[in-house]
Amino acid sequence: MRRVTIEWSYPMDIDNILLDERMQDIGIYYITRKFGNNVSNLYIGKTIYSFGSRLESHRWFWTDNYRGRKEVRLGTIVKPKYLNNEELYQLISDVEATLIYLMSDSLIHNNKCTLSCNPSQRIKITNIGYRGDLPPEMYIKDEDWIE
Repeated sequence: MRRVTIEWSYPMDIDNILLDERMQDIGIYYITRKFGNNVSNLYIGKTIYSFGSRLESHRWFWTDNYRGRKEVRLGTIVKPKYLNNEELYQLISDVEATLIYLMSDSLIHNNKCTLSCNPSQRIKITNIGYRGDLPPEMYIKDEDWIE
């Protein structure tokens, strides 16, 4: 099982996040909303191009369908380090699939990887920083893993 550590940023308002200095970075993002006293998990996604380009598409196409304040956390893979681009892109895809599968009961807008998950490798994710509802450690259990 490959070990991965993701550092999550402070949740930022989706309407202001495009001004953040990390918009050219790549990785995982986690969209939530606050409505009244409730926080809902809306979506987990990935980008291998840039957070800015990917979040711009969400901001204009579907997040307005949900009332309340929409916030985004940016997830950066901090371990392992020194991956080439191909390895990093595959790891980002595997992390996204694993997170969506494991959080599927609470994600409102995701519709892929919620019933089954097919990452290229089995990974154990450690979430650090401002992780919201994401557990500190996440992995697919033996009985759920399909070779």
